[in-house]
Amino acid sequence: MRRRLLINLAVVALAGLLAAVAWLDLERGDETPRLTGVTPGEVRVVRIQDADGETLSMERSDGRWMITEPVEAPASEFHVKQLLELSRAPSERRYGLDDVDARELGLIPPQIKIAFNGTGIGLGDTEPMDDLRYALVEDQVHLIPDGLMPLLDGPWWNFLDRHLLPRDATVTALATDALAGHLTDDGWEVERGELDVDAFAELAAAWSEAEALVARPLDDPPDADAPDVRLRLDQGGERRFVATEESGEIRLVDMDSRVAYVLPEHVRGFLLDGQE
Repeated sequence: MRRRLLINLAVVALAGLLAAVAWLDLERGDETPRLTGVTPGEVRVVRIQDADGETLSMERSDGRWMITEPVEAPASEFHVKQLLELSRAPSERRYGLDDVDARELGLIPPQIKIAFNGTGIGLGDTEPMDDLRYALVEDQVHLIPDGLMPLLDGPWWNFLDRHLLPRDATVTALATDALAGHLTDDGWEVERGELDVDAFAELAAAWSEAEALVARPLDDPPDADAPDVRLRLDQGGERRFVATEESGEIRLVDMDSRVAYVLPEHVRGFLLDGQE
């Protein structure tokens, strides 16, 4: 009995010690200075502007991120998540704006301007000793880990979602010049073409899951007479994709957003006719 009591007391003491250590770790983590007081989960609007004034705006709507400027298109959740971590980047060192030469540090004007819900951040040069980047928030200059500049220095369309359709969308109708079908309560009904019901269902599923190698906007619309696919989604509305090729790229172009999705040739071929 006494031995069991001692064991129970030891277990309680160990649990208390572990809880204390966890609490201290949590407290220590909370004391780490951060670049802003905004957390990733709070951000609803993001705005990025480069030194040339080119602007990218994104908004969170119904749990999904959408690009709203310069085009309207789904945003890459993966890249947006990376970007949002900047809001809580650890501030390794800090200086008052009056204590440094902000122009010499590349902060006036900044190389990149970012705003999370209106909280502005200016990114400048890197500090050569520790390879930390200067960041300006209000009147405070921070030195933060530098990991995002390759993404931010690239074209804005790096933030485009490479999925051709919204990830939770279901295709309810699909048509080309050679085939057509629609979804009923009992499954797919083929209206024309050589595909059977199972093959048509496989084609529709492939469209729901299709992901491009690259997604980028086009300055000029493609030839409207090119082969196309017309889709209807369960979320409402219709989408039309036109097949084009340029500079060796095999593309499907969304005619609404004018975003070109670059695909392997065999993938695009299957999306057009359902043939392996």
